[in-house]
Amino acid sequence: MALTGVRITIALVLSAIPTMAFGQTTVACEACTHDLSFYLGDGGLVAEADGADMVTWVATCGGVTHHGELEPNREGVVMLQFMDSGLVCNEEESRLQIGPVKDGGWYWLTRDTNSAVGSLVNQDILDNAKGGITNAGSGVTMTIGRGAVLLEEAATGRLGLLPNILPEPQTPALRKCGYDRKGTTYTRRIAACALGDGGAIILATVTDGITGTTVQIPDGGTVTRAAGTGTVEVLVDLWANGSGHYTTDPAGNARLGHPEFGTTALRGTLRLQGVSYPISTRTGSQAAALPSGGVTATTVASAATVTIAADSAYCSAANNFPLHVDVSARLDPEGAAKDQVTPSLTLTGGEAGLAGKMTFTVICP
Repeated sequence: MALTGVRITIALVLSAIPTMAFGQTTVACEACTHDLSFYLGDGGLVAEADGADMVTWVATCGGVTHHGELEPNREGVVMLQFMDSGLVCNEEESRLQIGPVKDGGWYWLTRDTNSAVGSLVNQDILDNAKGGITNAGSGVTMTIGRGAVLLEEAATGRLGLLPNILPEPQTPALRKCGYDRKGTTYTRRIAACALGDGGAIILATVTDGITGTTVQIPDGGTVTRAAGTGTVEVLVDLWANGSGHYTTDPAGNARLGHPEFGTTALRGTLRLQGVSYPISTRTGSQAAALPSGGVTATTVASAATVTIAADSAYCSAANNFPLHVDVSARLDPEGAAKDQVTPSLTLTGGEAGLAGKMTFTVICP
């Protein structure tokens, strides 16, 4: 391996690094981020610099410290070879640190008959728990290093580097507040759970005339008018946004406001209650009250049905114009409706009781 773009300064000192004492392997290197598991014999390393113009290395061998800098190449990579740099070390008390470099760097150790390759170890995990390595018997020597075990087969001299740092278990994220199901029973999940932001969404759906399935219309989506004298009905209602909530009333339905039930037979029971739906149409920025553009709306039981019929001013042999339908959801009365779930529904401001808005566009068949 060729050593390119390397600038090295070597000092045979004990006093240059104040924290260094004879026989110790702890070396002060503020820029260093990674260690070799083993610094022993000949070898080298390769790593990618972590945002630095120069990468520092500090090598300690038998109480003697060498240090220097490496200049990254165009790809940001540095390489250090022990033999070329006078860093071959055969002392038991040894350590080589380098940094700042990114995770993913690696090194190699070379013996007469074999080489072993291992990863540079991030110093942040050096104190993690270490796993036990299975003993293969007297034919294989095992030497514990920093984050790895060096294995050497006595008969052949073959080497191996086996990482032994155990991953630290991550703290599991809290489940969202909501409901728990046991058989056919649903109960509120109100403890040891993550509360959402109180946001709400307007769910708008149509029924597919061929398959009979419920199809959701996204905010900004389109609805095609029926041809001839037919009509299309869009059902809109209000649901929590799924970020985590539970029903405030202990005796209420634990599934109230959960949008996964918005396309089921329980929709009428589980939608958010106490909601009215101001609806208007527009062809540009100018809003028009209903009825307009063949669009009418009725509100029943905290849901609105928007009925779309033919309108020759928009769709005919001579006309082909889109019509925008703006739907708002307003809590009424604001206080009681807002507090039916926990956390309380967040109002968007600008209009009294406004909990959400959505728009869809009616296009010609």
